[in-house]
Amino acid sequence: MSAFDDSGREDWLFWHGWQAVRLHLRLFAPRVLFGLRLSASVGLALFVTYYLELQNAFWAATTAAIVCQPNLGASIQKGRFRAIGSAAGALAMVALLASFPQQREPALLLLALFCGLCAAAATLLRNLAAYAAALAGITSAIIFADTVTDPSSAPFLAIVRVGEICIGICAACVVAMLTGSGSARRQLCQTLGRISANLLAGFSTDVSSDRDARDGRAARIALTREMGSLNLAIDAALGEQSPVLADRNRLRRVPFELLDALTSWRNATRVDGVVDATADARGELRAVLAALEQARLHSDPAGFRAACRTALARIDAIRKSDVDARMLNAARDVVQSLVAAADAVLATAAVGGRGDRSVPVVPVLADPLPALVNGARTTAAILATTWFWVATAWPSGPFAIVFAAVATLIFASFGDQARDLARDYTIGVASMVVVGGVLYFGVLPALSSFAALMGVLSVLFVVLGTMQAGTWHSVVFLAMTISSLPLLGVGNPVVYDASAYFNLALAIVSGSAVGALFFVAMPVVPPGLRLRRLISLSVRDLRRLLWRRWTPDRDRWTALMARRIELLPPQATADDTADLLALYAVGRAVLRLEQAVPDDRALGSLRVALSALADGRLADARAMLVAWRGRNLTLDPPNEDVGRRRWIACQSHIAVVIDAIDNHPALLTAPFRGRQLLAAAFR
Repeated sequence: MSAFDDSGREDWLFWHGWQAVRLHLRLFAPRVLFGLRLSASVGLALFVTYYLELQNAFWAATTAAIVCQPNLGASIQKGRFRAIGSAAGALAMVALLASFPQQREPALLLLALFCGLCAAAATLLRNLAAYAAALAGITSAIIFADTVTDPSSAPFLAIVRVGEICIGICAACVVAMLTGSGSARRQLCQTLGRISANLLAGFSTDVSSDRDARDGRAARIALTREMGSLNLAIDAALGEQSPVLADRNRLRRVPFELLDALTSWRNATRVDGVVDATADARGELRAVLAALEQARLHSDPAGFRAACRTALARIDAIRKSDVDARMLNAARDVVQSLVAAADAVLATAAVGGRGDRSVPVVPVLADPLPALVNGARTTAAILATTWFWVATAWPSGPFAIVFAAVATLIFASFGDQARDLARDYTIGVASMVVVGGVLYFGVLPALSSFAALMGVLSVLFVVLGTMQAGTWHSVVFLAMTISSLPLLGVGNPVVYDASAYFNLALAIVSGSAVGALFFVAMPVVPPGLRLRRLISLSVRDLRRLLWRRWTPDRDRWTALMARRIELLPPQATADDTADLLALYAVGRAVLRLEQAVPDDRALGSLRVALSALADGRLADARAMLVAWRGRNLTLDPPNEDVGRRRWIACQSHIAVVIDAIDNHPALLTAPFRGRQLLAAAFR
């Protein structure tokens, strides 16, 4: 019996041990897959460049390694943007060298300024467009390093370098498409499902029960902070499949619909839209919302969208008074946001037809200060490296300039993480010098065939890729991946020169270290200052809107405020997020109110009240708004549908503005200290 028990226990331990091993292998498999993908991308780029007998094959292979990312959508989309950025940087450098062929000082100064401009653009633009701006500066520095001794050859070398870069881009994109598994689209669907479920559950709870207003506010704030991750997931999905890219409007409108839904939900709870609604209306709306099965968003998105549209029709059919209108309008915006989410899920599968609404790309400037600081840092780092190169006549100085530009440009848009990432990047480059030395002097000279070279490099990149796809200091291994091929000097033919290796290694390490040091000397704008500026700039823009010195349309106002909400630092409190939502709600109400008032005389008196609000005379503004409502909005709404809807809309918008005056007086009267907030960043 004892032997039987021991045998059964051993079987049990073996079974559970095997299950644990399988679980770890399943979790480790995506990292190994990325390592294989990275190795295949580099190998394909090297094969093409060797076949074409290009001399510096490592530029193509390095490009393939940079473009290849753990997220497939980012890889393919990044390839397109890298091509655009590389071409722009090459053209800028050719024009610069053609303008100053024999004048080194102006050329160096303009190179530093151009890279600083690229760093500023990388901060202002979003995601992959920011990457393209950074790559424009890096490409210009690479071409400068190759042509500094012979500026007359700049056009030819620019064509060669851009050609090598495009080979690397194509190699990485081909491998990514062949090994694509739709992970970015699945991640987007999961994000949409989570946000939609929380939105529907939170609003339904407020409709169904008189819960504490603080709980509903916390739910809205949490959903508002999801906008950044939602935009990142959308960008990744857009790069993964061309049909999704062709129908990108259905994805781009999701954050705007979400912001509108959250704002309407806020207005309904703050202006007594839910609390004062009649029991009959709340009961009917509760039944409508309960009929929506959010789980169908994944299993049957087309059916879920049809159910949402049916719910919209049922909401419109509910007989509503002016008291019920705010709650029902909020419900309509919430369900419309669910329709947009279902449209986006269908777009990821390239089915379901085009979306109902086109959202144009609206360029907005949320805050120029971080861009100015990043641009100044990059310019200063390149000028410092240039001065050292000129003063010492260091032969490898131009390559130090390249990697100083890389260290400051590639992390320009990473905000608070930039300094730590630049430090990890420098550590990774220094580590690769050691590993590269072992390979350069001990392994590569013994190889006599391309197949043997690829075997060694495959092992190297599988290991680096597996570590890069993990969570432990992934930038260290990214730096090792990027710097490995230039250090090893993989070309056609391969030339082994000890002095050249150590000179190049010193240039790469010192350039990266200079870039990291300038993140310490000129740190990023602190989170607290960024937060104060985002709120202060939003107050300023709202005042300009109230004064009619700036007349944005609804799409531009929504895009601007959505971008500022997305840029809120993690240190922002719930009150900070609520302040931005309140400012957006007031601006949206004013824009809609001006469209809803048909009478010019009434509109003129309304603008007088709004000007008083912009001047900070809150008591006068409130009194004038109440008087305007009493004069122009009678106690009983008109009988016709159009007039009734306009009457209810005006009542709701006026209530939103008055609520902001009553609950956010300090925010609306805060002075705008633009100069002080600007100077604080450089102290």
